[in-house]
Amino acid sequence: MAYVMFQYDRPTDTRNWNNYNRHVQDWIAQLLKMPGGVSFMAYRAAHQNSPDTFTLLEFHSIEEARQAAASEPMKHVLDELRAFGAMAKVLLVERSPFTPEPILAEVQHSASDPATPV
Repeated sequence: MAYVMFQYDRPTDTRNWNNYNRHVQDWIAQLLKMPGGVSFMAYRAAHQNSPDTFTLLEFHSIEEARQAAASEPMKHVLDELRAFGAMAKVLLVERSPFTPEPILAEVQHSASDPATPV
């Protein structure tokens, strides 16, 4: 899997904030229509650090992600973000060959489960 990641600060002034909020769902729908698009996920910085927003647009391959990042629909979304004061940095990222799948923590059960050492 590969991802197009956006990193940016959401607008802070009221006019741009309201416009940004009105367009978010449309931008997500446009991004998911890109060839090879699989999923979209957004994250916010918990401590209001900058950048305060991170999004991941998932693709099956790095080539599909590259093509999407250079596409006119992507440029259109980025231009609209910029128009509302959100200057997005775009990164292409892919899973490391050392951790192609998430490494899961072991589940610790309660002391009442005799099969699980405490």
